[in-house]
Amino acid sequence: MFSGNWLCDQSDSNSNSNSNSNIYLQNKKTRLDNTMKRENSSSTHTHVHHHHIHHHLVLDDQAPSNTNTNTNSNSNTTTNSNTNTNTNINSNNKKRKHCETINVKAAATTTTTSNNSNDGDYQLVQNEVLYSMTNSYEVLEYLGRGTFGQVVKCWKKGTNEVVAIKILKNHPSYARQGQIEVSILSRLGQENADQYNLVRAYEVFTHKNHTCLVFEMLEQNLYDYLKQQKFAPLPLKSIRPIIQQVCVALSKLKELGLIHADTKPENIMLLDPRRQPFKVKLIDFGSASPVEKAIQSTYLQSRYYRAIEILLGLPFNESIDMWSLGCVMAELFLGWPLYPGSSEYDQIRYISQTQGLPNQNILEQGQKTSRFFQFINYQWKLKTPEQYERETGIKSKEARKFIFKNIDDIQHIHLKQDLPPNQLQAEKLDRIFFVDLLKKMIHLDQT
Repeated sequence: MFSGNWLCDQSDSNSNSNSNSNIYLQNKKTRLDNTMKRENSSSTHTHVHHHHIHHHLVLDDQAPSNTNTNTNSNSNTTTNSNTNTNTNINSNNKKRKHCETINVKAAATTTTTSNNSNDGDYQLVQNEVLYSMTNSYEVLEYLGRGTFGQVVKCWKKGTNEVVAIKILKNHPSYARQGQIEVSILSRLGQENADQYNLVRAYEVFTHKNHTCLVFEMLEQNLYDYLKQQKFAPLPLKSIRPIIQQVCVALSKLKELGLIHADTKPENIMLLDPRRQPFKVKLIDFGSASPVEKAIQSTYLQSRYYRAIEILLGLPFNESIDMWSLGCVMAELFLGWPLYPGSSEYDQIRYISQTQGLPNQNILEQGQKTSRFFQFINYQWKLKTPEQYERETGIKSKEARKFIFKNIDDIQHIHLKQDLPPNQLQAEKLDRIFFVDLLKKMIHLDQT
């Protein structure tokens, strides 16, 4: 059992949250012990105040919470390394892009509509009003689209509240997952969302045969923040509170027997970067499911953050969320994804080159192992890029900015040698604990 002491040291944190938590990582890629503690902290936001009130997700025949929400809305960098780590310079000139994610944030025009309406998306018009049984919401701005549908910024008429509404596609293939998401949000509505760093859901209703989920409006996702900063690496004192808060959220989900299954920078929201630097919440339960209903070989998680169990088609549980969070933690430190694979094969190739191959017993159990490995002389060996391309037509690519021989090499990246001796020693020690935690989070289970 490993105690994540690195997360507990908040003395140099920029977070306004007074948090003290002991995070225990055990078995595969960390299982959070449910002894984590977090103090509530009230905070003043622009225009309105947030209060710590127990919220419930409400249905059409129920009155929604009356609590106000936050109305705030609003290249690559090449760095020097003092290590022998191989740096892929060519990728520095490429535009940074996350796979399998869509980050659209454009103001609505006179007749803003969503594309591909034939696949079940609801066609939106600026200033259209969406009606629930008890509230009406005027569409202000189109925020983004995903496989589930789209998200819009809305004004709750008759109040000074601005909310985010997720409009699900009216399509049979998404109907079941939509029901699961509503069920999970209903369960989370019985918890104190602010205490556990989870997005607050206010109500769910149906508008013209489309399920609409109403959430608090949060300011900016972590990916957009990093993009705004030109993907500059974050210091450990900034990374620590972010990871600690998401761990609190994941710990609560584990306690409730839930898997988030899509932890990534796009789903970590900054509440108010100016007033509360690095105060975050976890959002988007569109891929979530109860642990007991986890289906082996299911297509889950964005590729850069996809756990080895999902890649190989192994049985899995909530620990896949910790793998994803470990990848996020490394990305914040590096300023670039740790494993930016353009295919699942490249994802496994990157992981294997840095962390070694999974145990043969693990490979033997994987339903997808034979896609990426071949069984030669009584053992599984990773197929070469050329062999994989011949078999699938998918060409292997190199998208890594840093190619590590092992995880320990990460601690040497971006280390400023001109720091005063005491500060340099403290920074090196902090990095050792950081990497130690990272190794536990993205551990290849050998049991």
